Formats: sequence, structure tokens, C-alpha cells
Amino acid sequence: MLIFLIGLPGSGKTTLGKQLAKQIHYVFSDLDEAIVKAHHSTIEEIFLNEGEATFRTYESQCLQAYSKHENIIVSTGGGAPCFHNNMKWMNETGVSIFLNPPLTELAKRLSVSDNSHRPMLKGKDENDLLSFLEAKFKERSLFYGQSKIIIDKINPSVSDLIEKIKPYI
Repeated sequence: MLIFLIGLPGSGKTTLGKQLAKQIHYVFSDLDEAIVKAHHSTIEEIFLNEGEATFRTYESQCLQAYSKHENIIVSTGGGAPCFHNNMKWMNETGVSIFLNPPLTELAKRLSVSDNSHRPMLKGKDENDLLSFLEAKFKERSLFYGQSKIIIDKINPSVSDLIEKIKPYI
């Protein structure tokens, strides 16, 4: 089975994804890392040299390449569900889990993180991050809300995720 973790930056997709994969003996994959590997460019370089539209196409192509795999947990980029019918595809292909901590918590987490690999967050302070997150949540909530599982906790545990995915595995 494929499990897709979605949510805004800082929601814990990568951290929880790695922990969950270890617990349930799945492989973990980060979609952004797959794009970097496939296109031999950083996300920032792709945005800068080819634009967001091209990045979103690459993102969709790499996402759909997971259909050849089983027992994998994919941490998607925050915008991945919102383009090229990716959300519909993820729900048809596997189980989508929306990690939805409060935006103020995300802004705090991101303000102390190295955001150099996140072109949309680079150089923003906590207030700017909160404004950015509020705008992105407004844009993306329609897509995120289509997830099969929604987790509205500040710090969900791997046990929380396992409990929620039991009906699917």
C-alpha cells in the first residue's frame, strides 16, 4: 500500500513519515528529494531556472512514479495535492493523511528551521511565515480536506498514525 503524507511546510510529514516507515516496515521517500534526484537540480534551481509550473509538472510525474511501488510512505511537498489532479490520484492509489497542526505552531517551527531548501519560505521571519501559511492554507484547504485521514494535533505520534491507518493495512 502507498501512504501519502500531506500538509503545509513544518507539519511533520518527513519526521513522522520516517518514524512511521520504521515502525510498520515500509520504505520512506521524500517527493522533493525524488524530484532533485530525477532532474539533477535543487528545488530552488528548478523554481529559479524553469519556474513553478515546470516544477509542478515534475512533481506530478515523480509522484505518479510511486505507483510502481508497494509499502512506501511518501512525504509530499505542501503544494503537491493542489496540482495536476494529484490529490485525486493519491486517494485512488493509496491512503492520504493530512497533518494539520495549528498555523501558529507551524510558523514557530519554521522560524527556527533552516529554510534554505524551501524557496517560498526563504528569508521570512515568524510573522511573515504566519501570513504566508495562512494564505497557503486558504488556497490549499480544499485539496487537503479531501484526505482519507485528517490529523488535527500539534504533535501527533506514530501510534496516532498507526491507529488511523489500521483499517487500510
